[in-house]
Amino acid sequence: MTEPSTSATQEPASLGATATATNPFDRLLVPIDFSSGARAAYALAMRIAERWGSEVVLFHAAGADGNDEFLDHTGVPWGRSDVVGESLEHMQRFADAVVPGSSSRVRVEAVRADDIARAVVAACARYSPTLIVMGSRPRDRRRVFRSPVERIVRGVSCAVLVVPGEREVYVDADA
Repeated sequence: MTEPSTSATQEPASLGATATATNPFDRLLVPIDFSSGARAAYALAMRIAERWGSEVVLFHAAGADGNDEFLDHTGVPWGRSDVVGESLEHMQRFADAVVPGSSSRVRVEAVRADDIARAVVAACARYSPTLIVMGSRPRDRRRVFRSPVERIVRGVSCAVLVVPGEREVYVDADA
């Protein structure tokens, strides 16, 4: 059962990045999942934007997790739009942590979606970027199905630059 997606966008006060027709990097879409690959992709996108005067759109698709099911049964007044609002704030902090002072120069959008790859493809259709800069995680050789990065690359019509992330160590906070 798929839920209707909820989305919100925050735009910087002045984008000022009106690129000419000769700019191959007019608008960059950077899907963020807060991984090491996403950090590297965002840093690279900001370097490209500084060089070419590109507009940068940070995008995050917040999926359902166990907290949603738990909160649904507690009566806590926490709605799906609250998740999107928190995602916007988290992305702005992420942007400033990776490239200090950059959150005011980028457009930030967060949506609530269960299929992240499909949400990124839809964002690509909305923003018509000339390039998607996205991070990837090291591939688990035991996986049978295509990764979200593969699904996104096959689903969009613009160029995609995939930046590899470092292998991250999983730490269980409860252990």
